[in-house]
Amino acid sequence: MSIETLHSLRRAPVASPLHHAYSVVVLVSDIATDDGQTVPAGSRGTIVEVYGAGAAYEVEFVRPVVGNATVRAERLRAA
Repeated sequence: MSIETLHSLRRAPVASPLHHAYSVVVLVSDIATDDGQTVPAGSRGTIVEVYGAGAAYEVEFVRPVVGNATVRAERLRAA
């Protein structure tokens, strides 16, 4: 088999999200919920959906504000 054939058959690496569904995360900066309430940095939430192979996450918060927010990956860290 030629190197060109091997190269064409090689699979592209699949991106893996940094966080997975149902992981607990912490905000590193303030964000707004889908309802417009501000969730302060340091708040903990649970990931309920992963978008774009981990580019963004739907996070559910219960303290100090109750609500969901779509949060970009760089605004989260593991709890």
